[in-house]
Amino acid sequence: MSSENQKTEQLIQIYKEDTAQENLKALLHQMKKTVFLTPAMLPNTPEVQELKQSMKDKPGEQIKMPKGIVPIPAILNNQKGEKFFPVYSSPNQVPKEPKFDILMNIPFWTCCKLSLEKGFETQGMVLNPFTHNLSFKKEMIEALLKEENSQLTGQKQIKLTPEQYQIMMRRKAEVHDFPRRVYKEGAEFIQTLSDEKEKMVDEIYRNAYQNQELYPYEEDSFSVMALNISQDLLLVQIDLPKVKKIEGLCHRIYITLNSANNRIHYFTIEQGKKKKEKFLGGVDESGKHIEYGDAPVESAEIQCILDLVRQENEQTS
Repeated sequence: MSSENQKTEQLIQIYKEDTAQENLKALLHQMKKTVFLTPAMLPNTPEVQELKQSMKDKPGEQIKMPKGIVPIPAILNNQKGEKFFPVYSSPNQVPKEPKFDILMNIPFWTCCKLSLEKGFETQGMVLNPFTHNLSFKKEMIEALLKEENSQLTGQKQIKLTPEQYQIMMRRKAEVHDFPRRVYKEGAEFIQTLSDEKEKMVDEIYRNAYQNQELYPYEEDSFSVMALNISQDLLLVQIDLPKVKKIEGLCHRIYITLNSANNRIHYFTIEQGKKKKEKFLGGVDESGKHIEYGDAPVESAEIQCILDLVRQENEQTS
């Protein structure tokens, strides 16, 4: 996977968690720099049979398509019978079924143009249909192509403001990068976090920003407290920089580790639409965002989280 594809998958996850307009703009901006994968079939000719044998002899090797051989993209049908041109952001997203002969590397704009080909009779393009399943209808693709053509003729390109970028990257750190490391690295990571505290949190947030010049925080912007609730239960509280009124950003993060059964939880206190509106949320091991409802008053947050952890232990024991 290239770095551009990795960034694309990160922004896909952010948009799936929060379908705000600025998240969609950031995803589309990144997709324009991405080369996608599209499964395709090859016509049954003697030249193709020879090519297929060569592919079997050198599995996984990138090949150059001989002149005169035109691959046929593997168009997908949804449950409504609508056809879509499928594109995938990484090999891991491509399913083994339905069967295909090759994977084509296709830049984003070429994907858009192919999805509008009349011969395919598609309704548009679908990104990672078996996981993220993001559909881009014909009207949207036509608008994107029109905008791109206008930019090429001299019109200014729409860009995120520094503030919009900072908000998006902070959200990425809080609901994607941080929980991913917590679940992937497990108890060792949480113990290290308990020791290194603010230094480690600052590193996680800093790494979320591709443009380091726009990173607005320092170590002392964060505050970390590790509490041994019992012999087996460790709770880490992370207080974050002020949120103001920006919906979806986190005021605090709580991480729990039960050393007896190695169960880990990742909780968030998130800003709502109104100034004093806060929600208790979280991210599970699969990366799914969870909503528990209104957040309790700050003094009762820890107890509320411990109650949730205890309830789950009782249900699974």
